[in-house]
Amino acid sequence: MSLWGTVGGVGLPVIVVVGAVAAVVVAVTEPPDRFSRPHGWQWAWVGLWLMTAGDAAFGDDRSSFERAWKGATALLVAVAVAVAVWRHHRWRRRVRGARA
Repeated sequence: MSLWGTVGGVGLPVIVVVGAVAAVVVAVTEPPDRFSRPHGWQWAWVGLWLMTAGDAAFGDDRSSFERAWKGATALLVAVAVAVAVWRHHRWRRRVRGARA
């Protein structure tokens, strides 16, 4: 396997999964008032999730390694979004309760 084949076959998946892990970390550590619904470039997360989840679930001609890293990426992106939404809604409820 050539150097570029190794970089594309192993390096890129590692970078994508590490990026998804970073998204989970940011969703957990970022203040909940900074969360906003997708608009503009943030729709890229939806596209990333759809592509990786679709390839992981229905990619019959894909290798098991590719399906595994795409499935892990889809799961991590879904967890990041779910945590961010949950924290934001909990924060909004607390802010509304303080105003009343």
